[in-house]
Amino acid sequence: MGCGKHAERCLFRQAASWHICPNQKTVVTQVNDSRVKEFRTVQQAVSFLFQRKLHIPAVLLLIGSLSCDQPFDPRAALDRQMVLYAILSNDRAEQYVRVEQNYMPERADPTQDTSNTVLSDVIVTLRESARLYRFRDTVLSRPDTSRYKFPMQMYVLSPFIPEHGKAYNVLAQSRSMGMAYSTVVMPTAPTLHIAYPASVVFQNPISHGPGELIQFSAQLSSLAKGYIARLYIYYDVLKGSEWVEERIELPLGSWKTDPDYYGLDMLYYPQVTASPTTGLFNSTYKNGFLQSIIKQLTTVQYLNNRIVYKWVVFVVFQADPNLFDYYTSIQEYRDPRSIRLDEPTYSRVNGGLGFAGAYTLDSLLFVLPENFPGNRQ
Repeated sequence: MGCGKHAERCLFRQAASWHICPNQKTVVTQVNDSRVKEFRTVQQAVSFLFQRKLHIPAVLLLIGSLSCDQPFDPRAALDRQMVLYAILSNDRAEQYVRVEQNYMPERADPTQDTSNTVLSDVIVTLRESARLYRFRDTVLSRPDTSRYKFPMQMYVLSPFIPEHGKAYNVLAQSRSMGMAYSTVVMPTAPTLHIAYPASVVFQNPISHGPGELIQFSAQLSSLAKGYIARLYIYYDVLKGSEWVEERIELPLGSWKTDPDYYGLDMLYYPQVTASPTTGLFNSTYKNGFLQSIIKQLTTVQYLNNRIVYKWVVFVVFQADPNLFDYYTSIQEYRDPRSIRLDEPTYSRVNGGLGFAGAYTLDSLLFVLPENFPGNRQ
């Protein structure tokens, strides 16, 4: 009995004039002169060899041959699921949702995969209490086309601005993959306060000492799990015949050890942080960095341009638990004494993968006087 195309994988034992041949159905055939015996499982073949007191190497060769007959793939079978991604926010009138399907990378480096995994048979809705809103499909250009050459296919709801403190249910329904949904709750509005003497310093920063403190405080929403606070100075600058609005962020400090150094190099800025238990926090800046920024803009960067400083804005970003947990899950491991970088896959979507989160932006604005130092109208 021949082995056909599997002959190159047959094991031969000349003294006993028999051979064992595995095929793709794991049927093992033993030939001894004119007698033919077939085995349906590897276990039966191995048992037969032991019963006939054949050598152990032959058994090992049999098992090794059978194992080599099956290609090794460390990847598990793909569990096809819908992937939903959405971030609701109150700082824009358009809300976007992406809906795709998961995929199995063909290469070891998944970033080399350029296939389009977008689902085209999806209906996306947003529910708030008894109100139901339907998204429409749209296409956006990619800022970076080094990997994907096709535009981004998304779903948009416009005009729509989610409200503080309200819960929203994001739902995606696909004819081919079923339903996936997630619920997010917008944080309530924080209470913002500017402390004395910051309001006085802003009238004329040059007339105050560089060590003068500029302090803000805020009471965060109990629905926020993370936050970041920033301080900006806004100004208009004349470029050619057009006035252009720009802004620059004030740093918290410098990495230099000299406490009286206010240069604009080696600066550090606020980072996303977990909300304190009480929800209350303070942000402190030094007037010296504000002075340095005004000097840099007025006497160096825009020396020959007309410039008008308009206002200072204290901005507080609040992240709901879904968004904050997602953000922290993609950062490096948070234990500085550990070399572990692994964390479980983050998902807050029922019936699929991905997440839906929310954030709010709230601000406190201080209008600068017309005679603010550096103004050139």
